[in-house]
Formats: sequence, structure tokens, C-alpha cells
Amino acid sequence: MIPEISDKPRPRRPETGWARARRLRGEEPLRTCLPAVELRVAPTAAPDTGPEANIVRGED
Repeated sequence: MIPEISDKPRPRRPETGWARARRLRGEEPLRTCLPAVELRVAPTAAPDTGPEANIVRGED
């Protein structure tokens, strides 16, 4: 029997999580979240001091 030879390249196996982590080890990590951004509105006369003063809203 003679094995059949094909000119097509073999498909690559899907990359595992371990292999991807090892490949990306030297690079900068991916950002999975973005920091909160303050809502830019006209300034108020007095700054808020109530319990909701520290709540910021992210960009949609």
C-alpha cells in the first residue's frame, strides 16, 4: 500500500487556554474592564455631600 500524499496543509488544532496563556506571557495583559468615568454636566453651586455623592456613571 502506498499512502496518499496531499498538497493541502493540515488544519491546525484549536489552541488551548494553557497554550494561549503561555504564548501571551511576555505581552501586556488584556484589559477586561474599564475605569468608571464621572458624568460631565454643568457644575452645581455646592458639591454633593449626601450618600450618593460617590456614585459615578460609566460611558454607555
